[in-house]
Amino acid sequence: MADEIGLYADARIYDILHTPGTAEEVDGLVRTEEFCCSAPAKSRLWLEPACGTGRYLRVARARGINCIGFDLSTDMIDYARTRASRASSNAHERYFVASMTDFASDLDRPVSFAFNLINTIRHLESDAAMLGHFEHIAQVLSPGGMYAVGISLSDYGQEKPSQDVWKGARGPCRVRQVVRFTPPVRGRKERVDSQLTVSTPTGKSLHKSTYFLRTYSRKQWLSLIGRSHLRLVETVDPDGSPIPVPEVGYAVFLLGRGC
Repeated sequence: MADEIGLYADARIYDILHTPGTAEEVDGLVRTEEFCCSAPAKSRLWLEPACGTGRYLRVARARGINCIGFDLSTDMIDYARTRASRASSNAHERYFVASMTDFASDLDRPVSFAFNLINTIRHLESDAAMLGHFEHIAQVLSPGGMYAVGISLSDYGQEKPSQDVWKGARGPCRVRQVVRFTPPVRGRKERVDSQLTVSTPTGKSLHKSTYFLRTYSRKQWLSLIGRSHLRLVETVDPDGSPIPVPEVGYAVFLLGRGC
């Protein structure tokens, strides 16, 4: 029998599911940083808003990069801190609880590179919230610093429902998530239905949940950036290679402080 507890309710299960492939994703972030950032190497500091369990940052720290992450979920941050406390590295890794629209005062030094990938930023529910988020990013970016935002752009009326399947394992625990995306018929909310199956030696459990992500067409997204305290510098793919701004689909937008 399924319950209504979603993926974000259990930090360990979330981490098991999303950790595979993280090292390769961090490779892409490093190439992106090298391509776009002009901040001095001595001031190198990464920031991840809505960092979840800190999977990107713990890989980055293992490579000698100083990191800061925050998330609205206390459970996610507790998990990230516990993992960080077990690590051995010359770099540091710090976490705190905050929302994406109110975090600048928690940082005591500028960041050279910030990132928010795989549509996480679309959890912000309005243009006003997104502009507030960008304002805080502009406050914490160092001169020459950059914010890499990974977002999928919509083509209203042309998109069909789609489905992704993600899998992860750690020890005897196996996790499988089937996610169905339903584009908006009216308005700007994409429906996301998640079915999560967790298998352990003692049996299986099924968890279902539904949430919504705000949608942006190419025009809406570029217009929003133009109204913000940031400016579009370049667009890249997940590997850090420059690409044209797409009409639809996923890309990483590199945003710098406005003039």
